Amino acid sequence: MLTNTLIDRTNRFYIEMSRKVLSEKEYDILQKLLIEKKTLKEVGDNYGINAESVRRLHERTFEKVKSLAEMLADIDYYKLKLEQLKDDFEYETGRIKRRRTNPETDLNKLLYESHFPFSKRMYNIIESLGISTIGELADIPLKDFQCLRGFKGKCKNELIAFIEFEHIEHLFKGFYVWKKVPIK
Repeated sequence: MLTNTLIDRTNRFYIEMSRKVLSEKEYDILQKLLIEKKTLKEVGDNYGINAESVRRLHERTFEKVKSLAEMLADIDYYKLKLEQLKDDFEYETGRIKRRRTNPETDLNKLLYESHFPFSKRMYNIIESLGISTIGELADIPLKDFQCLRGFKGKCKNELIAFIEFEHIEHLFKGFYVWKKVPIK
């Protein structure tokens, strides 16, 4: 009994939902078959057609309703996808705005005062360049690091981690592109 009421409610929902795409005749036939529970012959007698014609009309109408339901599902999917893209965009632009409006970076902060755990190799590279402050580090173009002897993938990952750890991405032009390009 409970199943029948659930099916009836579902049928009513789909019929009402598809009312604008169905002709008056199609809507009336679906209403009589699904809601009023009339037989194909009874519905056919109302319209002066045989039961087979009512069955074919019901199939065509059902396909219309089915395609409409699929289209609505697609619309819901794309709405959700659009919302996700908007959220991602707002998040990214928010991050970019925060980076650009962070003038409080102390360019004279000494690198060894950072709590970032540099490797021995990275310390040696920094010393060989004569760099002691964040400002001096930021003055070197990122692509030039890849030309240094001993600066390989691990050192690049370490430099990226340091820049992000100190939140100084805004000091390095093209940082987000450079960080994705592999070392050759």
